[in-house]
Amino acid sequence: MVDLAQARFETASAAFEDADRERKRVRTALKLAQKRANRLAKEAKRTKKLARVAEDDRDDAETELAENHAVRDKRQAKMAKAQAALAAAQAEVDAKKPAAPTRAKSTTVRKQLAKKPAPAKKSPTKRTAQTKRATTTMTVPARKA
Repeated sequence: MVDLAQARFETASAAFEDADRERKRVRTALKLAQKRANRLAKEAKRTKKLARVAEDDRDDAETELAENHAVRDKRQAKMAKAQAALAAAQAEVDAKKPAAPTRAKSTTVRKQLAKKPAPAKKSPTKRTAQTKRATTTMTVPARKA
């Protein structure tokens, strides 16, 4: 009977040790899982914040792009208007201009310009000794008192 009790005791003690080891293993696994869950929650929070900031940046960029397009369209309209005015002014000037000289005339004009004699160089003149100039002194009128 003592042997049987001893055997039961040893079996119970072994089962207790196994259960204790399992409990410790589960407890450390739970701590590890809690740490992992906290870390993942922090990452999720950070990711949400980054996503919100990215969305705000995207909205700002979209607004800025729309503004830039509006400014560009406005400038293009002004430029088209200015180009039209310039073309009209050039057409008006062209209409007022006499017809351009023909090719034959322009070549004869060039030939005439090429045949023109060069202006004669002036020879340096000999300078004579300077004559003394009479210096005049200015008289200041007297003040009336």
